Amino acid sequence: MEILIATGIFPPEIGGPSRYAQELQFSLRRAGHTVEVVTYGRLKKLPIGIRHIAFGIRLISYLMRYKTVIALDTFSVALPLVFLAGFFKTQVYIRTGGDFLWEAYLERSHDLLPLSGFYSHHQPFTRKERMIYALTGYVVRRARMIFSTKLQQDLWCAEYRIAKEHTHIIGNAIEELTPGEPPHEKIFMWNVRSLVFKNLTIVRSAFARVQAKFPDIILDDGIYSHKELLERMKYCYAVLLPSITEISPNFILDAARCHKPFIMTKYCGLEEELQPYGLLVDPLNEDELVVAIKSLLDPRVYEQECEKVSKWSTVRTYDAVARDFIKVIS
Repeated sequence: MEILIATGIFPPEIGGPSRYAQELQFSLRRAGHTVEVVTYGRLKKLPIGIRHIAFGIRLISYLMRYKTVIALDTFSVALPLVFLAGFFKTQVYIRTGGDFLWEAYLERSHDLLPLSGFYSHHQPFTRKERMIYALTGYVVRRARMIFSTKLQQDLWCAEYRIAKEHTHIIGNAIEELTPGEPPHEKIFMWNVRSLVFKNLTIVRSAFARVQAKFPDIILDDGIYSHKELLERMKYCYAVLLPSITEISPNFILDAARCHKPFIMTKYCGLEEELQPYGLLVDPLNEDELVVAIKSLLDPRVYEQECEKVSKWSTVRTYDAVARDFIKVIS
């Protein structure tokens, strides 16, 4: 089978979609398929709209050769792709693990709505947001949608009037276990970009309140490559991810793989799977987050949380993810 992967970012650029695109490419090739990747590259520096047109022009030579395309977002990549697909009789499969409109709305308004309540409780959209909403609906109804979790599948099928039988769920890869080492310092890892949905203000405030009473704790909020991230995680004390919503939290899956105690948002697409192994909190309740961080500083509680997460044993390779894609495409 000949497959084109279209992605906004690709290594050496850092980010979840970047690594996902590369690993999916490798796995599909190992399975004997012909796979090529097209990405934005320097086009990302262009203004919105112009960069979509420029990327569409770049796509044309690829669509003359590939009739099956996997797009790894719903706006930057999928929008020009869907516009062109009809001319080239191309089947588009859009895999999404995020919500571009929700993230953009939070960046503008700082209205900290969890994703589950966003579409029913948001403030009036700007003209730009109304355009994104309309274009997202146009795109997702003209492609096969692949979600990473049921949370987003249910929400988008209802909101954008997508026929559920035309959608699929392909869960993220969960790589092999890499149990960490006993920590020498009380380092809490919080590896996030500076985006509003990551709940920056509340998390920093809560950690500072705890740190005032326990000055030996450290917040590691650096941005690292995946390889360096795992190496640092092996030696950390615990992991934090109390975002406003996490649809598919790879950072916490990595913590579980390393058997590190974690505190994460209760608004999560993998809530049921992860709840038995860590602490879930209301990300908008700063006091609740303070209590959770403090609890991990109690040696008895910390030992209990280490025991809980040590029972994590789930492994799902990128080869399994690739096989799921082929089943959907076939």
